[in-house]
Amino acid sequence: MTRLIKNKFPEIDIFIIHINGEKIIKNLLKSLKKINYPNYNILVLLNGTTDNSEKIIKKYNVKIFKSKKIVGFVEGCYKLLDYSLKNKASKYFYLLNDDMEVDKNFLKEIVNFAEENNISICSSKIRNLKEKNKFDYGGAAGGFIDKYGYSFCRGRIFDSIEKDRGQYDKPTQIFYASGGGMLVKKELVKKIGFFDKDYFTYSEEVDFCWRANLYGEKIFYVPSSVVYHLGHFTFKKEKWMDKKEYLLHRNTLITFLKNYSDLTIIKLMIPRISLEIVSGIIFFPKKTIAILKSFSYIILNMKKIVNKRRKIQKLRKIKDDKLKNIILQKSIVIEYFLKDKKKFPKDFLC
Repeated sequence: MTRLIKNKFPEIDIFIIHINGEKIIKNLLKSLKKINYPNYNILVLLNGTTDNSEKIIKKYNVKIFKSKKIVGFVEGCYKLLDYSLKNKASKYFYLLNDDMEVDKNFLKEIVNFAEENNISICSSKIRNLKEKNKFDYGGAAGGFIDKYGYSFCRGRIFDSIEKDRGQYDKPTQIFYASGGGMLVKKELVKKIGFFDKDYFTYSEEVDFCWRANLYGEKIFYVPSSVVYHLGHFTFKKEKWMDKKEYLLHRNTLITFLKNYSDLTIIKLMIPRISLEIVSGIIFFPKKTIAILKSFSYIILNMKKIVNKRRKIQKLRKIKDDKLKNIILQKSIVIEYFLKDKKKFPKDFLC
């Protein structure tokens, strides 16, 4: 275990968005109570909560916020961020999903790494809560994208999830940090903004981290900071699944359009759209409607997307080719489905 520089413990605001689930929020808060970091605040948004979660939360030292209706993860984060930005004492905020459990060292380790290396965004190692020897689907050992903007993780590519055997136990520069298990320096948000408010949920962290990469920031995975994720708790109900597919396709396409340079978009747009169409054909009708809806949204909202793109490009300090070390220069879809490569490519980060 590393020691914090000069024994300083900068103040941290921990963000938690909670809908329902008394057991999961109790489990998370119990684990947070045991951590060995002395200077943090827990901010919980009760997001249209209808069960007895509030009674449980009040037993812990937590600042409670409420939303009568269910809002997306992005809007929920903004409700907590608005409060956090007014707290001049805190230097960072940390995003946790409500269906998580934390190791007692998770915050100390990730803050120490950020302070020691002057890093503005860091990702914890995310393991599965049910099978703690395995990585979790969301985040795993750090996030990356391929050249077409499709995301994947070390330790998890599509539905292939690896056991954690220590193979990813070195701090590593990554492309993005997961929205559950992410430490962010508040000063960076003041410079480049935060999540895109139109995303609702899914891919918002990829978009935010892409913007940070373009701004010249480096994002790191910190393996000594470990959290555990139950996964799919919010979107477990069947009625949400169609919306989930739509948001995944729509948001990844918007992210692709907003962050790449004009030249790169010209080179990659046709193959990217082709991959979407092929996916719609292969996974008919599960993905077909979602893909068509995402195309429709982008066409109808192109002006808005272009305006957002202009703002991002004005922030740009780094050219696309300078990010090749953290963007796989192949199609992860082709590598996985056609070439049967189920694990993180070993030669990628060489």
